[in-house]
Amino acid sequence: GNILFVSIAIAIGMAIGFYSGYLGKEAKQPGEAIRTSDATGHWMAYPNAYTTLNAEVLTKTRIHLVSQALTMSALVNGGKLPQTLDALVTEGLLGTEAIRDGWGRPLVYTVDEEKNTYKVGSLGEDGIPSEDDLP
Repeated sequence: GNILFVSIAIAIGMAIGFYSGYLGKEAKQPGEAIRTSDATGHWMAYPNAYTTLNAEVLTKTRIHLVSQALTMSALVNGGKLPQTLDALVTEGLLGTEAIRDGWGRPLVYTVDEEKNTYKVGSLGEDGIPSEDDLP
């Protein structure tokens, strides 16, 4: 009874969403929300004046996500950190976009095998080592 009611309510809500154009369309206007293709599933605005801010927020979110995935990978692999972030994709812990910064470049990843520590960051908007880098 209740499950059927909920299922019908969800179906009606989705039908209204598609009919009104809020679901199932690509963002075409600046400022419209689009779904990111990384594992976070977060919304970000279509490129506009706030693109840099959105890219920074997305990058920080992805760095956090990668850090969590590195911890999971180390737990599964006897405490050993992977050599590259691609290993997290291969292991099925993250999607390919999750190991890129908000500007589409690969995140910077270094491992100190002696101390078994790592650093994950981004070179920022300009893509070169400078003060705008995100640790």
